[in-house]
Amino acid sequence: MIKLFPVLVIGLVFLCSISGAQSTPTRSQATPPCTVTEDSIFNEARICAKSRDGSLRKADLTVAGFVIGQSTLEDVGRGFPGSHQFRLTKEREASTGICVRNKSGDAVVFSSGDLAEPVDSIFIARAETFEKQGAKCPKVATLPGGASTKSGIRLGVEKERILALLHIHQSHEPSFAVDYTTSPEKALWLTEKSKPKDGKGWVAMSGAYGGFRNGRLRWVVLYAGVSN
Repeated sequence: MIKLFPVLVIGLVFLCSISGAQSTPTRSQATPPCTVTEDSIFNEARICAKSRDGSLRKADLTVAGFVIGQSTLEDVGRGFPGSHQFRLTKEREASTGICVRNKSGDAVVFSSGDLAEPVDSIFIARAETFEKQGAKCPKVATLPGGASTKSGIRLGVEKERILALLHIHQSHEPSFAVDYTTSPEKALWLTEKSKPKDGKGWVAMSGAYGGFRNGRLRWVVLYAGVSN
């Protein structure tokens, strides 16, 4: 199975579709590569491996109290006054992101294809990684929980711990990718309001990809959405 994610939709991410049930991500005409790098973190990519049954946990998709599939960019903007919206790429239908950084320079980008729709992906990396690719990442006084998921996925964590959190078998590669699919009813990160109401055939997708440096997490992208 090959899934596309306009990087994040995920303005940026490795899936066929990474937005909420109310919207679907756009696809570029050219076939994107199977990998992205830290220096092309907002580029569209695809996951070429077979999807696994299951789902990431809600805690894996929650950063600073904002949850993929539930919180909107409007929520994020209200939570971080003075933050700036930006387009992830120069593509006409590129997703919109909001970037904030903590005092140590770790940053988070929340992204969605529509300001009023749920966030479909979250990026975590050093602020300079995002800023050299067009983002504005103002320093915020408080980033609840830090630049980390509620489950503890954050920069600098040992490779073995990250792989365990994401249920990835041991890998000797400097990068990783995992993609899960399940029914919307079994995706605990979906609210009742966001679950499809118009019949069968819907699939809830979630996953992550990123890279390590010197055995520790250097950058990561998390995504989730519903598609039929």
